[in-house]
Amino acid sequence: MMSGENVTYLASISKLKAGRLSREVIDSCLQFFGGMGFTEDLLIGRAYRDNRAMSIAGGTDEIMLGIISNLMGILPKKPRKADEKIAKQ
Repeated sequence: MMSGENVTYLASISKLKAGRLSREVIDSCLQFFGGMGFTEDLLIGRAYRDNRAMSIAGGTDEIMLGIISNLMGILPKKPRKADEKIAKQ
């Protein structure tokens, strides 16, 4: 960022990948511990709740995908009014 570059694209990709990977790891740990993983006796239950809260508060995967596709220029365009009328029929 010191060079003045826009890092929104890379930050969005990093957040999307890190969020998905952390959910996958925590889900695997919960499966390992079974029902005990959801109790307050193990820290994995807390990690699961915290991770889910962060994935919502920091921007959902859909929002990150929207930002990435918009910056790549591949975001679908809004339908024209004529197309909307046809779709409603």
